[in-house]
Amino acid sequence: MSENTSTTPLVGITEEAVTEIKKLLANEPGKTGLRMSIQGGGCSGMSYGLSFDNAQENDHVIEASDIKVFIDPKSAIYLKGTVLHFDGGLQGKGFTIKNPQAKSTCGCGQSFSM
Repeated sequence: MSENTSTTPLVGITEEAVTEIKKLLANEPGKTGLRMSIQGGGCSGMSYGLSFDNAQENDHVIEASDIKVFIDPKSAIYLKGTVLHFDGGLQGKGFTIKNPQAKSTCGCGQSFSM
């Protein structure tokens, strides 16, 4: 299996996201990291996907503070420069994705257009 790695991360991952990923990954036996992906659909045309998975051939593998994030080559085009964050505050709890390439996003924050 070949893994694409680079010195400049394809996406950024905040410490808050790293902490939450570690907690959740501990409950996912057999999975070695988080997969970030882009799928067609959603309110604005494309939507983000987050799931626990293992590296696949040709994945970009990002390592941050003892976690791995896997991104397939097709999704990488749309995720370049993105920052994954986790917000555990009173206004809502969950992962947020800040994508500088997105031209518009929907109110739920899970869908965007380019």
